[in-house]
Amino acid sequence: MNRLLILLILLATPPCWAKDEPQPLRLEDFAYGMELKVSGGSPVVSLSLPAEVYKGCVRPDLGDLRVFNAQGPVPHLLRQPQPEQKENPAQELPFFPLSAPAGANRAADFGIAIGGNGTLIAISAGGAEKAVQTVTAYLIDISALQHRPNWLDFAWQGQFSASVQLDSSDDLNSWQPVTSAALAELSFGGHKLLRNRIDLNQAATGKYLRLSWSPGKDGISLSAVKAGYESETRTQPRTLLTLVGQPDAAAAGHAAWFYMTDGFFPIDQLNIRLPEQNSLAEFAVFSRADEKAAWQQRASLLAWRLTVNGVNLENGLLHLAPNADRYWRLEIEGNGSQVPKLELGWLPGQLIFMAQGEGPYSLVYGRAGLLPAHSQVAQLIKAVEPVSGSKLIEAAKAGAQTVLAGQTALAPKTELPWRIWLLWAGLIAGVLAVGAMALKLFKEMNSTR
Repeated sequence: MNRLLILLILLATPPCWAKDEPQPLRLEDFAYGMELKVSGGSPVVSLSLPAEVYKGCVRPDLGDLRVFNAQGPVPHLLRQPQPEQKENPAQELPFFPLSAPAGANRAADFGIAIGGNGTLIAISAGGAEKAVQTVTAYLIDISALQHRPNWLDFAWQGQFSASVQLDSSDDLNSWQPVTSAALAELSFGGHKLLRNRIDLNQAATGKYLRLSWSPGKDGISLSAVKAGYESETRTQPRTLLTLVGQPDAAAAGHAAWFYMTDGFFPIDQLNIRLPEQNSLAEFAVFSRADEKAAWQQRASLLAWRLTVNGVNLENGLLHLAPNADRYWRLEIEGNGSQVPKLELGWLPGQLIFMAQGEGPYSLVYGRAGLLPAHSQVAQLIKAVEPVSGSKLIEAAKAGAQTVLAGQTALAPKTELPWRIWLLWAGLIAGVLAVGAMALKLFKEMNSTR
């Protein structure tokens, strides 16, 4: 019995030489890499991740990404850029209608009263007071604004659709074109289409703006004009992935299309472009991480592509909760002969790493079975960024992608580790030994009777 007990203890205790010692990572263990150009003037370095990284990583969270110096991996973290939430309130603007006799091609003469600070006080019509007057344009006074607005929001009465022209002036005599845009408010079938914003560019530098439209077109009856501002720190513009779908022949009672991205992009915007002019459709949008996962509905939206009075109108981008799903699906009720295009907007993540050790520094990615790295960089950035983060962090530049191990590193490792085989063999041997001893004991007990 003592020999049996010792044998069981030895079998249950794995030998020290059977332990798998983790091998240090090398550049050649990854599928792809990029050389990082770092000046060396700051202890912390940041990089806006190129699209190739999202295409080459195996994990959706980019956990198979590492940064190397000349000796080996250095601490790093990944994060999404966060815009500041400080918003500037919109400001209402004074505006004045400019009228002309019905059927005239230009506004009638008018008189203007300007205050000492340059603001418009009043506008009076010229000598055509007795004729039937039609509003042909509006003057908008922005002279009191301290900062140039990023856009103008308009409110009006009734339904309206037209192309309009926006001009600017400092003296109300010489006018410079700013932009042209489409304004519209249409209702049909329980749906409402509203486009009431004009984005302003660098040309809107004057004290006054003039909103006008083509002669003979029905005018707009403005009820309010507001100047809008973006937050003090602008968010980065999204990069768009334009995908062409494949019809789902198995869909019954509705039309459906499949789409697939070529990487784990952090998608947070979506748009659907209809192929046919004057078309309208309501879509259900689904996505999933892989081909075996269940479809999850991400949005339901109305897409349109209309031409109204010569003005082209299309739906815009829809904001989504961020996800890195690669497989997408669109569904509509009824039949759809034309394949819509799916546009997905994504914002590159930010890689931050410690510039420790000697260069050159390399970004490597793409390795099956590799778990995410853990470091203390996040705590460091959180502690110093509000005070002097901009001084501690410098931007790196990434070179062209190079192939390291290629597809070999991307293939999942299916072989069973030899230590597990050894433990299973020991367990089976122990069971057989215990069985043999029990059988021997049974025979000895029978022989003594």
